[in-house]
Amino acid sequence: MAWPIIAAMAAGAAANLISSGIQSHYADKANERELEARKEAAEQLRQQGQISDAEYKAVINQINQYYANRGSLGSASDVNKYKAAIEGYNPEDYAAEVGDFQYDKTKEDFINPYYSRIIGDTANQIQHSAAGAGLGRGTGAALNIAKGTAEKSDELYRSAMQDYQDDRNFAYKEYADAIANNQRRLDALRQSNEYKIGMQGNLAQDYFNTQDSQMSDVLKAQQDRLAAKQAYSTAIAGLY
Repeated sequence: MAWPIIAAMAAGAAANLISSGIQSHYADKANERELEARKEAAEQLRQQGQISDAEYKAVINQINQYYANRGSLGSASDVNKYKAAIEGYNPEDYAAEVGDFQYDKTKEDFINPYYSRIIGDTANQIQHSAAGAGLGRGTGAALNIAKGTAEKSDELYRSAMQDYQDDRNFAYKEYADAIANNQRRLDALRQSNEYKIGMQGNLAQDYFNTQDSQMSDVLKAQQDRLAAKQAYSTAIAGLY
């Protein structure tokens, strides 16, 4: 009776082994399929990454072509010209030099050239008048002559002084006008030069702005590509 029991137990054990083997076989197949699926997904991600590399290079090429054809007004040469223009600008070059006012005349230069003759004629006229009045050559006549010639002399000196002042004022005005005219000319030159420097500065700034924009665009594309690569790497690593 023991044999049938043993045989039954052996048959059951065999059946369990077969079942386990079948389950293990299917499990291995499932694992193989999953591994293949992961490999296929990883390969697809790598291909997408390669496509992204090509797209990135195309973007960089488009950026470079755009800025090459942008027609920027400024250039590196303009930057150097602007630098040289600033270094060479000296405001003192546009200030009129003011020397001392030169005037060498004196009031004696304006005394009537016939001063002595006029004084003499004045004395003679007073004396003649005194004689006609019966004063002769007395003290009264002498006083009248002295007073009359002194008044005439004072008149002549006053006239000379006025002429001297008028002439000196006229000379100073010419001197001041010449300085003012020269300063106006220098002001015009200064404004023209400053305008030219400003325009050169605009060209230099345009060059810098273009360079900055191009670099900014390239850096943005590089950052986007780096982020995409990291994302692909993370996704591929997660498949294993």
